Amino acid sequence: LAQGPIVHLASTMAQPKSAKGEDDPKSAMKSQGSQSSCGTCISGVSKSLGSVFGRAAADVVEDDLESQSPPSLVRMRFLMRWARLQLGLIEMKSSSQSLVHRQRVVLDYVISMVAPWSARLKDEGKEKEVAVHHLGYLVRFLNKEGVAAKVKATNTLSAWQFQAPRGMLDESDEVALRMWHRMVLPTLGALAQLTENGHEKDRSYVPGPECLELAAWAGEFLSANKVRRQSSLFRRTFSTKLARFPSMESFVSCFSSESEHEEPPHGAEHELEHQSDSEEDGAQMFESFLSMRSGTFSGSGLLENLWSLGGLASSSSAPSAWEFKRGETDHGWDEADATQISVRGSNFLKDKNKFPSEASVFEVVHLDLYECEDQKGYPNISAIDNGVVKELRKAGDERFFFVVNFCMPPLQISCVFAAKGGLAGQLPPADGSKSAALLHRFVEEMSDAERSHRFKVIPWVREGPWIVQKAVGRTPAIIGKSLKVSYFHEKSNYFEVSVDIFSSSAAQRILSLLKGAAKALTLEVFFVLEGKDPEELPEHILGGFRVSRGDLSRTRGPV
Repeated sequence: LAQGPIVHLASTMAQPKSAKGEDDPKSAMKSQGSQSSCGTCISGVSKSLGSVFGRAAADVVEDDLESQSPPSLVRMRFLMRWARLQLGLIEMKSSSQSLVHRQRVVLDYVISMVAPWSARLKDEGKEKEVAVHHLGYLVRFLNKEGVAAKVKATNTLSAWQFQAPRGMLDESDEVALRMWHRMVLPTLGALAQLTENGHEKDRSYVPGPECLELAAWAGEFLSANKVRRQSSLFRRTFSTKLARFPSMESFVSCFSSESEHEEPPHGAEHELEHQSDSEEDGAQMFESFLSMRSGTFSGSGLLENLWSLGGLASSSSAPSAWEFKRGETDHGWDEADATQISVRGSNFLKDKNKFPSEASVFEVVHLDLYECEDQKGYPNISAIDNGVVKELRKAGDERFFFVVNFCMPPLQISCVFAAKGGLAGQLPPADGSKSAALLHRFVEEMSDAERSHRFKVIPWVREGPWIVQKAVGRTPAIIGKSLKVSYFHEKSNYFEVSVDIFSSSAAQRILSLLKGAAKALTLEVFFVLEGKDPEELPEHILGGFRVSRGDLSRTRGPV
């Protein structure tokens, strides 16, 4: 092992801390079990991974790369964006034991798909210039913060497994190692040739220090390890060592979804309105949202549209400012059907079974899509004078409001719920209902920390581009684990859950996708409080809303 680049690998390889340390498989299983309830994440094995990415590798690895059709620029941008989304989601969902394995699937797949362009660097003239230009997009991806470090970690794992004699690993790992050795490493090594690549105006397309380090390491490893070993007298020793690393396909767990191993289909890159591979942060997104508006509106315009409350009178002086209406299939919203969502059943803690929820506890009173005048946004929209809650009060609705406020300034979307036929200023009565009792405790007794371990969001992209559907998924999520969530309670008036979307880089990337696909998107979002003991089950959807083909240039405000 102590030859060439393996010296560096051996020195950086993470070793188990102790028999009970966080990197120990049994400890990891126990930790995951406490979070996810299944406790079998590491030991469970699924063949789906090998069948998806293994097929893609087998199709290319055994053939001459120069004969393969290389991906277009649009396809490459799409793959890099998909990979960034996947890496972010994997970090949010994975245990430390499965993290590198899951990252390797994504990174090796993306780099291998670019391999035909690296093979064309042998050409001369225009053909080489085109190859260099295309590979610049892989460089830009690797130059993103943290990506090169992830590739380094996955290379470490693959190089260590590469030392095992053939036959020691299962077929999916063997296929993955062939793809890594014949496609990933040569592609990384070729990046050393791209010190100038036709992107003179943007240095992000030129290999940075970490990218060049990857290229040098890949070239050195290939020189020292041209082929895999055959059978070895040290088979038992290698078996013992490799047992520390779960199979590449064994990462499939209760933290992952089938979409994570689904190969990005051809054609999906043309579904987004924007073909850019840029990923805006909060400040950039602020300017981007503002630039989409066709003009500046003022006033509420909300009262003119309160027919949804039963024909309440309107006295708004600016009704044209409110365009986002209930029931519209283009730039509209509506109630979402809670009975189509499965939640934890009465015996979930024993049998893990889920069943369709009963009709939601609350009904949607109104959904407000608006621009904020204050660049910091409004974490407590219920207290803002011309916010949706106070506008509803002016219209005469005296029920207790449960508000969910998504903050992504300058844009916010706030959903106001209330009990059907509820009394003024009162939550729905418990009346022996376990879910209602939990709701009362959530609003009136729990600390914010406790609330953040209870409040779940269940998204569902009904219609939209493939990449958006896979990024959003349909898995229930305790939103407070990944995002900053604040809570505001005014007794007998409202309870507000305020979510800071910009507090998570992964959420920002998903938001950027949603922005680009908004006009083609039908999205439903449901909310539920997680039941953790038999006295809190079955779960019951609090409420849900649907947004249909929203036009972000037609928002209310500025508020």
